[in-house]
Amino acid sequence: MHCTKPWAVAVTIATLGACGPPALMVAREDAYEQGVAALGEDDPVLGLRAVWRYYKGAGPDDPRYDRALKLLARGAERLELRYAASIWYLSIAQGGRDPELLPDAIEGLERILLGGPYDEDLLVTGFLAASDLAALPTRLQAFVDYHAGLDSQRQGDLVWAAQRLARIPEKSPYWWRARYVVAVQEVAAGALDEAQAALEAILTEADDPNRVGVADLPDDLRLDVERSLARLHFEAGRWDQALLHYDRVRERAPSDATLLLEMAWAHFYNGATRRALGLLLALDAPEFQDVIAPERYLLEAICLRRLCQFDPAREAAVRLRARYADAYRELESGAPLLEDQALSAAAEHHPAVRATAALEASLRAERARLAALTDELEPELYRGLDEIYARGLEEVSRRKRELLRGALVVVANQLLSARENVRLVTHELAVALLRGRRRPEGPHEQDPARLGPTGGRVVYRFDGEFWSDELDDLLVMAEDRCIE
Repeated sequence: MHCTKPWAVAVTIATLGACGPPALMVAREDAYEQGVAALGEDDPVLGLRAVWRYYKGAGPDDPRYDRALKLLARGAERLELRYAASIWYLSIAQGGRDPELLPDAIEGLERILLGGPYDEDLLVTGFLAASDLAALPTRLQAFVDYHAGLDSQRQGDLVWAAQRLARIPEKSPYWWRARYVVAVQEVAAGALDEAQAALEAILTEADDPNRVGVADLPDDLRLDVERSLARLHFEAGRWDQALLHYDRVRERAPSDATLLLEMAWAHFYNGATRRALGLLLALDAPEFQDVIAPERYLLEAICLRRLCQFDPAREAAVRLRARYADAYRELESGAPLLEDQALSAAAEHHPAVRATAALEASLRAERARLAALTDELEPELYRGLDEIYARGLEEVSRRKRELLRGALVVVANQLLSARENVRLVTHELAVALLRGRRRPEGPHEQDPARLGPTGGRVVYRFDGEFWSDELDDLLVMAEDRCIE
């Protein structure tokens, strides 16, 4: 193999003709300074190598030990090795050896939490919520109080959660998040009117141009508020209001299959059966192929029954069994659910598993990114980083397997329940056919949309194809065969 990688002047090649990174031939103290300079010049690989040379010979009593950890964490962040960075930031914060570095470590953890999947058990439950952190800048203290309060609420300690959340100032973006947590608690307590008022107040105040001294409402939180309001209106039977909020969420969450199904039910109850069928058709798009949504076929059959389309309704019901034939076969065989790849893939989309599954996927991606740097890192540095990911993956995969067991039972029950409901619908179709084409009880059926080559617009027929930017606009122009 021929190696042509150029290196900084301060680095000399220890062995000629060998592939891999050249060895650092500098004193340990000089390696620390070299690492600082390399990171300052945006060379994270050289920075990591140099700081590691210093760090591996240091101990917790070394005055530069935590500073070296901070440099390693920053270098890992720049290489998008976020999990390794979080471990090093956590080591600084937990160690408490250098109080001056605590804000830097907490700020690093905040970036990790805001940047994508993270280990909530390790960073939040295991540290932020369990530690008595003081003397932090106001902004960082709000970050800690929010996560500590949220964790306390999830643990059922509502008094302590309220105290932590109440400490967050209005100028902090976590102030909005704290208010959302309080609103969700109202939902859990059954105070739905109070929860709705609290959620609506968040949107109203956030959009008030005359309000000053308050942080902007984060985009992801706005989506959560809109979705929560949509579900509250749905439960109350206010379909128009629910769809108004669903549409706002859908604009920013185009790949959410659950959202499509919820919107389809809302349109059905609102009398827009053809619109509901269009959203169900969108669920057949390739991007949703791994999602198990047996309820989709049940709703399709009910929608077609509402239009007195008896044969298509029966076909929709039968497709449930065909679509999930392998899953039903596995369920009937009595084989362990964890061995069913289709069910396991679907269970990873369950809310209880989703975050852990995303973290596992992120760790695997980062470990692959690390493997691509093998030729640029010393073997000892590479092994140290790879060990961090090996331990992390082992623990996260163990957690995911535990969560999957519970989620698989839920998914399996959904499949079995859907099959039973489809049998009931099929029986009802046979009975309805004998009684004539009378529409079942329900809301007034909305008139179909008028489509055609008018007004400068042309309508094309689709044949088994899906355009992702058109999924929200699909309509099924099924004929209404009912006799009122």
